Parts: sequence; structure tokens; C-alpha cells
Amino acid sequence: MTDVDTSYDLEAALASAEFAAEPFPVYAELRGRSGWLAPSGYRVFSTYEDVLQILRQPSLFGQERVPYPNFHTTDPPEHTRLRRLVAKAFTAHSISLLQDRIGAIVTGLLDELADRREFDLVEDFALRLSATVIAEVLQVPESDAGNWHRWLWDLARFRGVTRYFPLDTSDDPGALDAAAKANAEAASYMSHLIDEHRSMHDGGIVSGLFAAREKDDSLTEEEILYTLILLLGAGLHTTSGQLGNTFRALLSRPEVAAELRADPGLVPNAVEEALRFDGALQAEYRVVRADTDVAGVQLTTGDHLIVVNGAANHDPAVFAEPERFDIHRENARRHLTFGFGIHHCLGAELARSQLVTATRELLLRFPGLELAGNGEQNGWDRWRGLTALPARVAG
Repeated sequence: MTDVDTSYDLEAALASAEFAAEPFPVYAELRGRSGWLAPSGYRVFSTYEDVLQILRQPSLFGQERVPYPNFHTTDPPEHTRLRRLVAKAFTAHSISLLQDRIGAIVTGLLDELADRREFDLVEDFALRLSATVIAEVLQVPESDAGNWHRWLWDLARFRGVTRYFPLDTSDDPGALDAAAKANAEAASYMSHLIDEHRSMHDGGIVSGLFAAREKDDSLTEEEILYTLILLLGAGLHTTSGQLGNTFRALLSRPEVAAELRADPGLVPNAVEEALRFDGALQAEYRVVRADTDVAGVQLTTGDHLIVVNGAANHDPAVFAEPERFDIHRENARRHLTFGFGIHHCLGAELARSQLVTATRELLLRFPGLELAGNGEQNGWDRWRGLTALPARVAG
């Protein structure tokens, strides 16, 4: 543990508007208070070593349930079975088929922006790219995305803010009900998809869920249903958020953007550095399943934990000069933005494909592209992203 500044008001810092906009200075203080007991009753772990220790032991640190069905919050052995079956749909072949389409989608969106001198990189590009790709995955019209955005926004009202403080229903009294309603509406929509896809044999991801088999086991309709909802959230919400974060990190550093244009082969590692530097996922929840300790902090069965992936990604014990955005960073891929272990994001490679293709083609297509503002944060510290990122083409 590092020296703690006893004069630093951590609670006030976490409650401030500045924290939602720029959490990383506060994370530095959190890393020095391993196992800090937040006002909400959660124990907070933020160093890379502590976060990794927790994430790599799912039998000891289980998922925290939410008050509605959700695939991501299951634990072994249920999760082990589900993930093995779902992973069968995410084959290298299915992802490679989508990579070709991602390239075509990116080109089409950039064609639409080609004659414009100003546009919003979130609204006009990132959101549309992620929506079009997930529509391709689910094989539905992109026009359905209006409902998706509404559902995901309502889910984020409940799950997008890290619970350092007790849930104050007076701040957003309808948040939980809205999340449950959105989840139910999404489930109804996905039920329709199941009926549409039941007889499909196209080799895509959705039909792959129906084909998944493990001995005499298979995914039930309910399991497919909530897997599709998870795909929707990860494919649309998280990916579009990361696209915006990545574009801002690059374009706010013109010398870096110029280097990537000169050597596009550097883009994949630049994307990993952006995932480390400003990741869309900042924190996760866990529940202690047996008495144990982490970093000398005694934990009791039933204790609830917050693990701050975003703080771990800025831990100087692992990443030298962590506040410096370095596209040549050799260990950038060690970031924890996609989680770790059995709960590592299933769609990570699909997200990477979008991030790399979009970044490379955007920079090459618009050599004079620059930011026209710093962008607007979505207001959620746990699912970090932008609602707007204005840009212009100079020259």
C-alpha cells in the first residue's frame, strides 16, 4: 500500500462532477487505499494486482446478481456450461466473415461523410457503425436500433454508475423499474428473433447459438434469449463508447494521429493503448463466496466488492508512466477493459475488429481531421463514453 494522504477527501472526490469527467486522478488515491470500505458498504480494490487476483478466482469471488435475468452475472458451474456453448457460436470463422462486412460498413459510413466539413464522430459514425454491425450479427434491420438505444440507456441508468454510495432512489427514482422494463422489452424482441432464426443455417453467430451442442446438452431458449441481450449491449453500447474514447485520445494528439497515418501498422497497438488509457468498462462487481483476504484486508462470505478495472489500467506498478498515452507501449494489451478469465468479454475480438478498422480508415480517409471540441461525457463512471465528439476537416 502506498502512503495515504489523510487530508484527501475521497468521498467528496468520488461524488464530484469532475470524477465522472476525469476519474483517473481519483483512481490514484483509490489505489493507495486497498480494500477501502465505501459508504455503500462495498469494499473497493483498484491496484492491478488486487483486481487481477479477484477476477482470476471466480469460484471465490462470484458475480453479483441483478434483479432481472442476465447471462453475464452467472457463476460456475452454470456459467462454465453456458460460456462453453456460447463460445461455439463465436468461432474464428464467424468473426472472419464479419470482418469483411465491417470493412464495407466503415467504407460506406465514411463515404456519407466525405463531402462534409464538420460532423459528430459519435452520432454520425461510432453509434451507426456499432448499430450496423450488431444488426448484421442479429440479422435484423438497422432501423430497429432506435429501440435498442432506448433499452440500453434505461439499463445504464441503473448499472452505469459505480455504487460507491448507497443507491439514492431520490436521484433517479425510476431507474430500477426502467431497467427491468427495458430488459423485459429486449427479451420480447429477442424472442421474436428466436422464432425468425430457428430454422436458419447460415453459419452466422445467431444460428450458431442454436447449433451449439455439448454431449446431450444445448442452450435453452431462455439462455439464447439473454445471451442475445448481452450481445446487444456489448456490441452497441460498449463498442460505440470505446470508439468515441479512442477517437478522442488519438485526435487530441495530432502528432500521434500523424504517426498512425504514416504507419497504419501501428493502429492495432494504438487501439490496445486506447482501451487501457480510457476504457469503456471502468468497474465490475463481485461477491465473496468464502472467508478470505485480499492485500491483507479480511473479507467475509457475502461481502460485496467493486473492482476498478480503469484504475488497474493506470497502475504504475504495471504500466510505466500510465497517464501518458503511448501507442508504442509494449504491454498495452495487458489492460483489463475486456475483463479477465472466465468473464473475459466474448465479443472482444469483434470489438477489436471494429476499433482497428474504423481507426485506420478514418485517419487515412480524412488527413485533415481534427477535434472541434472535447466532447460530452455520458455521465456514467462505470460505462465510460461520450454522447458527442464534434470534429472538422481542416484544409
